[in-house]
Amino acid sequence: MDGEHEHVKILKELSEQFQPLFQKSPDGIYLYIDEAHKICSERFARMLGLSVAEWEAMEGFVNKHAAPEDQETIVNNYNTHIHQTLTPVRFRFKAIRKDGTRFNAETDMIPFPWRGEMIALHYLREVK
Repeated sequence: MDGEHEHVKILKELSEQFQPLFQKSPDGIYLYIDEAHKICSERFARMLGLSVAEWEAMEGFVNKHAAPEDQETIVNNYNTHIHQTLTPVRFRFKAIRKDGTRFNAETDMIPFPWRGEMIALHYLREVK
């Protein structure tokens, strides 16, 4: 089975498994394999002024929905915590909605292994 097909299969399984969490969590949630393979809760998409389908179809997240001054922090945390130390991390950044408005966001980024892939599980919330 090729990587593309395997990633699609993994996301379908995760979407089914995570629906109760997606529906009940007060935080926005997304699971990220790579720029093209990701899923999110409706609450997460709405925080960014998007539909679930819009967010899942877009390529790029950090470059579109994080302030330029925070992008390096997000990428460094992802590389360090998801692919090196395999430890969760909580941090804050300035998020950008589809309409260009900004808000203070806090995320928990958690490494989550599934069928041989290391997935980044994110909980996102708006903070004052």
